[in-house]
Amino acid sequence: MVTKTAGTEVSLTLSQLIAAFLVSRRQLSPDTQRYYETCLKNFQWYAKKEGWPEAASLIGRDHVRQFLDYMRQSKNRWGYRDPTRSSHYTASPGTINHYGRVVKRLFRWASDEEEIVPDNGIWRLKLPRANYRQVEPYTDSEVLAMLQGCEDEFQSSRFLGSRNQAIISMFADTGMRLSELAGIKLADLHSSIKQVRVTGKGAKMRVLPLQGESMKALNRYLIYRPREGSEWLWLGDEGQRLSSSSITSMVERLKKRAGVTSDGLVHRFRHYFATRYLEAGGNPNFLRLLLGHESYAMVLHYTRMVDARQAIDEHDRFSPLDRLRKGRNHNHNNDDWGWRE
Repeated sequence: MVTKTAGTEVSLTLSQLIAAFLVSRRQLSPDTQRYYETCLKNFQWYAKKEGWPEAASLIGRDHVRQFLDYMRQSKNRWGYRDPTRSSHYTASPGTINHYGRVVKRLFRWASDEEEIVPDNGIWRLKLPRANYRQVEPYTDSEVLAMLQGCEDEFQSSRFLGSRNQAIISMFADTGMRLSELAGIKLADLHSSIKQVRVTGKGAKMRVLPLQGESMKALNRYLIYRPREGSEWLWLGDEGQRLSSSSITSMVERLKKRAGVTSDGLVHRFRHYFATRYLEAGGNPNFLRLLLGHESYAMVLHYTRMVDARQAIDEHDRFSPLDRLRKGRNHNHNNDDWGWRE
């Protein structure tokens, strides 16, 4: 990559380009910044491992394809320096797609916005389809089991039991993201009107309502939470701010104690809230606002999940073969379902 300054040309390395790009992302939320940094630092690690040219201007689409193939085929990626469990397995199509989009954004920014690299065509690279796996929401019995697990914990630790129950209650009652819940400060609570302010993607704020049960769980936690020492709502047992990863670990431990064996952790609460809201007759547009989505695309996804589940329930009532073998009045109180006798 080449940038001109006072009649001279200065070649920037990939490391320098990434550093400059990350500085340009400082207006984004902290979690989004960390996401960009993780993807690009791993990209940089792979470039060094493979002996790519240091000048970023010499990196092209074939290099990026090679990087994505490495993710697709390799286990224990990033030289074992990544402690996350996901890097121990070959990357999913969704993960590969996300990494590819970040790398494309880096070079698009460098060529179009800053004009510090020539257009190398990386931004036109076609990425594999994400093919996201269907995320099943928690069942009612699973949520109740986790809440009961918090109640059992309350008997031995008032602080931890009340805190964990408040966290599970707010996840289930609002559908907020993990980063949004972890980022709540005491100043974001409006207990008198039962609302909480959260900061979502793109540093956009929105206000979420808290209903009776979640408000009751939150108020109980506030009784046992240390009153001074931190502006953050969720604290660890030593008074430190509770991080997103700590919340995830808490949910994982709670699931084991509660006997919940299904896969997934925090994000399934968001799906639980969305599907239960729609099943109860909630307005899809209001759901979009509550979840903080810009478009209807994800809401339509939740709607299809609810429709599919209802279709299965309907089939139990209207199975053609059951009606044929057991009589058309089977379980239907003499409903006339046919066109003719």
